[in-house]
Amino acid sequence: MLIVSAQLCMAINLYKECRGTSDKECQLINRVVVNRMQQSNQDACSVIFEKNQFSWTKKTPKKLQFENYQEMTSYYKIYEADQLARAFDNVDKSQNENSSLQTASNMTHYADRSLRNQPKWAHRMQVAYQTKYFVFYKA
Repeated sequence: MLIVSAQLCMAINLYKECRGTSDKECQLINRVVVNRMQQSNQDACSVIFEKNQFSWTKKTPKKLQFENYQEMTSYYKIYEADQLARAFDNVDKSQNENSSLQTASNMTHYADRSLRNQPKWAHRMQVAYQTKYFVFYKA
């Protein structure tokens, strides 16, 4: 039996949210999850699968128990093992105390810059940081 841990939830989220972006952007996304965990006193899986938080979770309901690794990767449509390994690496780096992500300490939301219209909630927030692909906000 495979039970999905907090670290695996974060890695799956990064796999879904930041393939094709830089490692720094992946780490910033994970810092948003960590900041939300600290604010809400919830675990990573609860934060990630909270309603309307991440677009990919709308199509993929939360499931944390699987018979084996293959069943889990199939369920979450993880086809690139190297990208999942990269996601795990970025989860670790984003939680490192010596990380260069000082700007990320208060960021709780982000949006993809390629969206034609930014989300309605973004207008009520202050931009904290911008990268090539994302705008990060603080509440």
